[in-house]
Amino acid sequence: MDRKILILAHILGICSGLREVRVQIPTAVRKGDTALLNCWYDIEQDPLYAVKWYKGGREFYRYAPNENPVVKTFPNGNLTVKKSESNATQVALTNLELDAAGLYSCEVSADAPSFHTAMISATMNVVELPSQRPSIHGLRRKYRIEDRLRLNCTSGRSKPAANLTWYINDRQPIPSHVKTYSPLDTNESEWQVSQIGLQFLVTHDHFVNGKLKIRCSASIYDIYWQSTEVSAEEDRPRVIHYEPAATIIGINYLQPPPNFQTGQKKPDGQVGVKVLGSSATALGSSSSLRILLEMFVFLLIAIR
Repeated sequence: MDRKILILAHILGICSGLREVRVQIPTAVRKGDTALLNCWYDIEQDPLYAVKWYKGGREFYRYAPNENPVVKTFPNGNLTVKKSESNATQVALTNLELDAAGLYSCEVSADAPSFHTAMISATMNVVELPSQRPSIHGLRRKYRIEDRLRLNCTSGRSKPAANLTWYINDRQPIPSHVKTYSPLDTNESEWQVSQIGLQFLVTHDHFVNGKLKIRCSASIYDIYWQSTEVSAEEDRPRVIHYEPAATIIGINYLQPPPNFQTGQKKPDGQVGVKVLGSSATALGSSSSLRILLEMFVFLLIAIR
C-alpha cells in the first residue's frame, strides 16, 4: 500500500512539475544582425536544474543556477553568444552569418523531486537581402485596346530568392496571365535571382482614368518588402471630322440663310442678302419710275 502511494506521488510530482515550455525564435534574421531566442517554461514548485540551447543537436549555451559559472557557452560553428543579454529565459546571438540558419532547440530540466525534462524546437533562417528594388522590363509608353502586354520583373541576387508578385491597378492578375520561373543560381552558390513574367491582352477594364498601373513586389519572409510601380497610357485612335465643302450646318442667321446658287456667300447673316423676283417684275418697276420722273419735269416747266 505504501509503495502504491509513493508511485502515485511521484506521478503527480511529474505532472505538476515542468509544463508549458514555449520558444519564440525569429523566422528570419538579416545577415550581420542580432537574434534573440526566447524559451519560457513553468516548473511550478520544482527548482530549475538547467536550460540548454542546441543548434543542429549540438549544445552551444547552458544556464545552470547551481553550477559555477552559471552561464557557459560552447563552440558551434560561427555562433557568437552575447552573455550580457542572455539568461535563464533567453539567449542573444550576434553578428549572424548565413551558416547560423538551422534548427534551434531549448531543453529545460527541473531538479528534484520531478527531474522532468522537456525540449521544444523551431527553425531560424539567416537571409541576405537584394541591394535594389525589383526592376520591370518591356513596358511601352502607350497601349491600345487588344494590344498584347508582355513584361518581366527581376529581383537581384539574394538568399533565398525573393518571392515576386504582380499587381494590376492594385489587384493581382489571374494566374493564367502570370509566368513563373525557377530561381536562377549565380556563380556564388548561396545567391539566387528571381524572375516572373506577365502577359495579357489589354482591354478597356485595364485603364483607370486613361492609365494602366502595374506593380511588382518582392518579399523575403517578414523582414523584406520592396515594390516597383510603372504606368502606361491608353493610346486612343485620333478621330478626324470631315465637313462637306458646300454645306453649312448649325449657324443661326438673323436674316435668311445664304443662297450659294445666286451669288450670296456671307454666312454671318449680315447685309448682303438680295431680294429676288421675276424678270417681268423688275422691268415693270423701271418703266413706272421713268414715267414719274417725266411728269415731275413737266410740272416744273409749267410752273415757270
